[in-house]
Amino acid sequence: MMTYSRQALISGRDVALFAAGAALALLAARVMPPFAGSAIGSLRNAMGADPFAQLSADHRRILSLLDSIQALGDNATLRRTAMMFQLKRMLSAHAMAEEDVVYPMLRDEAHAEDVAHGLYREHAEMKVRLYELERMPKDDPRWIANLGALRALIEAHARHEEETEFPRLRAALDEAATAQLSSDVHREKSLLL
Repeated sequence: MMTYSRQALISGRDVALFAAGAALALLAARVMPPFAGSAIGSLRNAMGADPFAQLSADHRRILSLLDSIQALGDNATLRRTAMMFQLKRMLSAHAMAEEDVVYPMLRDEAHAEDVAHGLYREHAEMKVRLYELERMPKDDPRWIANLGALRALIEAHARHEEETEFPRLRAALDEAATAQLSSDVHREKSLLL
């Protein structure tokens, strides 16, 4: 007859406690970032942070990363792959904030529905080009040219937003709506970063 020590047995209660703890941790990991992002956005806005300046800073960081990737030698395929992963995360977080918060406000508050649809289409084109770059061998001679085309698309898109659409939306928003925009942008970005 086998005997087990009391410490060696895992009870149903232990399993239930572990499962409850794991569920709570998963819930916290999914729920807390949006709340924290929203709170950070509200705090930044209270300190005078401008959501449009923050989005423009994202553009500069993304373009700078693209420049760094372009500067790598053809044999730096592993580094290219790692930097492309970083680029994808940055672009995804930024695009989510614009697509879920900025463009709807541009459509509704600045009455620029056609413009908003055009910006969504440009984001879709960027995503397709990024997908193609991810699938292409990093030492393919066409890879760097395709990266340059993606960079040019992003640069033109960012310039259009910064010079035309952000000022248009800024003019349509009051202080409270601008504060909400800042909070919402941070919340959306926190979902991916």
